[in-house]
Amino acid sequence: MLLKKIAEQVVTVLKEKQKTLSLAESCTGGLISSSITDISGASKVYLGGVVAYATEMKRKILNISEEIFKYGVISEEMAAEMAKSIKSITGSDYSLATTGNLGPDTIEEKPRGLIYIAVATPSNFYVKELNLEGDRFSNKVETTKEALKLLLEILNY
Repeated sequence: MLLKKIAEQVVTVLKEKQKTLSLAESCTGGLISSSITDISGASKVYLGGVVAYATEMKRKILNISEEIFKYGVISEEMAAEMAKSIKSITGSDYSLATTGNLGPDTIEEKPRGLIYIAVATPSNFYVKELNLEGDRFSNKVETTKEALKLLLEILNY
């Protein structure tokens, strides 16, 4: 499915449900935010986002506790905390977060292509693990698509 089509569906469903979204991106580097803001009417549902690419920005901007860092910046726990944090900071109904290793090297002894996506809802949170095999760019695009698909699936549940 094309990235623009998925982003359009996300914005449409959020508008229909009168819900808001915020983002905390690391490995996607703002591509999810860009995809959402490419859609007309996104300003009605998208509150904003943070690209906390460097570890220190996860601490300073997202206020991720040191306890979470023991799992690593590429972890299910980190993705969940990033989603919860940006949701709390912005007051949005839903949030989406990404963290991972796009490649080409191993980071924290975690392989290239290991990605975690998290969605925080008004009452819960969900995390999905991806194991991608492309280059940096294709992994970033694929992560963005998968993140928006996961959010859409949760919104339509």
